[in-house]
Amino acid sequence: MPNVNNPNRLNEEVGLLRRGWIDSYDPETNTLAIKLNNSPITSNNPAHSVPAPHSMFYNNGFFIGSFPVSGTPVVVGQGSGGQFYYVSTLPENLPALPSLDPGTLLIRANDLTKISLDTSYNIRLGSDVDGLHLNTQFGYFSKNFDNEYSFTQASRRVIGTVKRDTVINTNFDQNSKLENDDYDQFYTVIGLDPTSTTTSVSVGSNKNPPLVEDREMIYEFEYDTNISDDLTESGLYGTKGSGTPPVPPILNRRTSRADTLSLTLAAPNYLMEIVKGTSVDIFGNILDLNRYPLSIGQGQNTINPNISKNTVQSFLAIKALERKSIAYHFELNARKDLTGQNGQITLPDVNSNADYSRARSRFFFDVDKEGQFKLNVPASSETGNIPLLTRYENYSTFGSTDASNPNQLTFISDNKDVFQDSFASPTVTPTTSGFSPPSIPRGQVQLVDDKGADAAPLDRITSVISGTPTHIKHGTVFHDILQTCYVHQNNAFINYDYGGTIVPIDTSKFTPLSNIVTTKVIVAGANAKGGGRSGSINLDGSLEMNIGANTVDRQSFWLDTAGGIVANVGRDLNGRSAMLSMNGDVYLQVGGYGVSGDSRFQTANNASQGGVFDIRVLDAGGKAHIIRFDKNGITIMSHGNMQIFAGQSLTISANQNITIDCETLIMQERMHLKGTGGSS
Repeated sequence: MPNVNNPNRLNEEVGLLRRGWIDSYDPETNTLAIKLNNSPITSNNPAHSVPAPHSMFYNNGFFIGSFPVSGTPVVVGQGSGGQFYYVSTLPENLPALPSLDPGTLLIRANDLTKISLDTSYNIRLGSDVDGLHLNTQFGYFSKNFDNEYSFTQASRRVIGTVKRDTVINTNFDQNSKLENDDYDQFYTVIGLDPTSTTTSVSVGSNKNPPLVEDREMIYEFEYDTNISDDLTESGLYGTKGSGTPPVPPILNRRTSRADTLSLTLAAPNYLMEIVKGTSVDIFGNILDLNRYPLSIGQGQNTINPNISKNTVQSFLAIKALERKSIAYHFELNARKDLTGQNGQITLPDVNSNADYSRARSRFFFDVDKEGQFKLNVPASSETGNIPLLTRYENYSTFGSTDASNPNQLTFISDNKDVFQDSFASPTVTPTTSGFSPPSIPRGQVQLVDDKGADAAPLDRITSVISGTPTHIKHGTVFHDILQTCYVHQNNAFINYDYGGTIVPIDTSKFTPLSNIVTTKVIVAGANAKGGGRSGSINLDGSLEMNIGANTVDRQSFWLDTAGGIVANVGRDLNGRSAMLSMNGDVYLQVGGYGVSGDSRFQTANNASQGGVFDIRVLDAGGKAHIIRFDKNGITIMSHGNMQIFAGQSLTISANQNITIDCETLIMQERMHLKGTGGSS
């Protein structure tokens, strides 16, 4: 140690290395002004210009360094010509040094901002509380930050506490506030009670825990391409780019991290949104399953002790309300055919509810905290997809050019990879003795363009393997949809032998059914009519379903269809197609008013229509028993026996004639013969 009693202790002897301190730094010349410990403090001590050091600085741009701090003790050396050069820093206040561990390389700005690498294969960035940890030996990556933000050209994602735009802030660059972390402090944290200040304390009457969310928005195109609505974008492709992009508003919700639940075709690039956690709108309102703000924070529904008369009851009331809030949200900004009748693109009219507001319908699936869900599926456009019953295979799994190697990447002439083959029911022809052998093609409804050409993909099995091009058709899996109620389509099934003289039942009045479904659908061009579809569900196995009842009516199932129902039901191993028990009364109405309010069917008969209720039961011989209700009355027919018995009275009456025509009539055990009129 230096002799503190030496009056010349600051007048160091001249040597190769000298001690001093950084007096200042000039970033323009990258030089340090260093004063040496070579004279008494009271004497004149001129600074020496020393090239500023850096840990690494190569001519290729590699650099490691920091801004020199004035007052830092250093060691310098004097070279040729008297020039001083930086040698090292000189730690003098040892307790201020960070804790160093053996086998660890540390880079540190402060205790909350550091990077460490050690010989145990650990890489740590951040602080001991919040940071990233990579272990290259066991191959894991962990992070424990309170909030996480991710902004790419494909998506934006926010994970952490719910923060929303509840205060207007125009003193910020709106185009940068999405990705600029400096704006994060201007958001309001939304808690259990959105109207009260959130606190992270674990106990106490002031506890108002922040809500959390995992929210993601996925784009259709790169975010920086600034995609606007289709009407504006189409103008950009005109002559010399005649379209003009709209000027962003001063407060642009699209550039806010808090933007949520706002999908619209006015901003189509925001393709889909997923929210896991409590759904809160951009202004901090907690929403119920219908996206209506819950009354949390209003009246006595607040934990603010200055307002609530009983904060315990207020807490319980808030929790009861929050059961109605959305816990999971998925929404697709469903595309629409925006071409109007004049051929011009028009955005959906947000003030119109015509056609059940289908033009503004989006696909969404919401689940509240009680587990109740709400699902909305839009209808397809007239040129939209028609889901086909197909299986899919890659060319490598069946192609013959790759030596049956399913893992080989095989390039074919049209670079096609995925091939489809249909598993719909083949077409059949019913006869009174059964069905004729089915044809090979599967499905029954042909998809064509407006010129009549096939518009469906080729069937892989019947086209690629057999060599005969066959386009896939639309149909159902287990039955030929065209043969639904085939007994009603052909009166051959009610061909009865009758030898009486009185005119029997006139079966010509039983108009055969036709057009069970349209056999050809135009899916492309101006005359396309393939739309109005919301999905296809295929279940290869059985479905067991139990449905509870509501409280107010004890009702279990509401079914409301805008159009007809076409159904085929198979039979089980006992030959039974339906076994149905009903514990209450059954009321069935056939006939009535049609559904109006849909512009697609304005010319259809939606007025009151008399119904036909026709039940036909086939026997093993291919003949039908019939019970029919129509405009002519009630008809009951059977080619076999018909028996009517009443345990009490049976009354037959008519305002006009009652006709009985048979070979032998037995009344009161007395026989009446038709031929002779005699009786016995």
